[in-house]
Amino acid sequence: MNKLKYLFILLALLPATLWAQEKSNTDVVQNEPDPPAKRLSFKNVAEIVADSSYSTWAEVKDGRASLALRFDDAGAVLACYSSECYLTFPYKLEENKIVVYWDVDIDTKYDFDIVKAVNQTNKKYIGQLFMILELVNDTTFKATYPLPELIRKINNSSTEKPRRTFFPDQYVIIQQGYLLLSENRTK
Repeated sequence: MNKLKYLFILLALLPATLWAQEKSNTDVVQNEPDPPAKRLSFKNVAEIVADSSYSTWAEVKDGRASLALRFDDAGAVLACYSSECYLTFPYKLEENKIVVYWDVDIDTKYDFDIVKAVNQTNKKYIGQLFMILELVNDTTFKATYPLPELIRKINNSSTEKPRRTFFPDQYVIIQQGYLLLSENRTK
C-alpha cells in the first residue's frame, strides 16, 4: 500500500516538475556584453608608479618588442625581456620624470643576448643615471639615455633578425594587459 501511495504522489508531482523544467529551459538570460576595457592613460608619472594595474610600457616594431617596463611603488622598474627574464633597476621621481639608475640585478633562467651583454658591462656604471623617462602624452614616454655608449652596446647585442632594440627612444603603454613576447628566442 505504501508503494502505491508514493507512486500516486510521484505521478501527481510529475506534471509540475516537467512544467518547471520546460519553463527554465525557455527562460534564456541574455548576458550583457562586457563593458569595454578602460583605456589606460596617465596625467603624470606619479600616477604611473602608484597605479595598481601595474601598467606595461614597450615599443613594438616589426613584430619585436623592446624591453617591457613595469613600475612598482617601492622604487623599482622591471625591464622584462620575457616572462622568464627581467632586470630590476632603482628609480626616483624628479620633477615629473622617472630617473632610472643602472644595476645588474637580473632574474633569468636562460643566457639570452641581453643577459650576456648586461653581465659584461663595466661595474663602474652601477648606480649611475642611465635612463630618464618623461611623459610626452598620456600614453607615451620619451626615453633619454645619458650613457649612450652603454645603451648602444646593449642594443647591439641582439642577434635576432631583425635586430631587437632593448632600450628604444620611446615607450607606449600596452592597452591590452600583459605584453606577450614571441617565443622564438635562442636559449
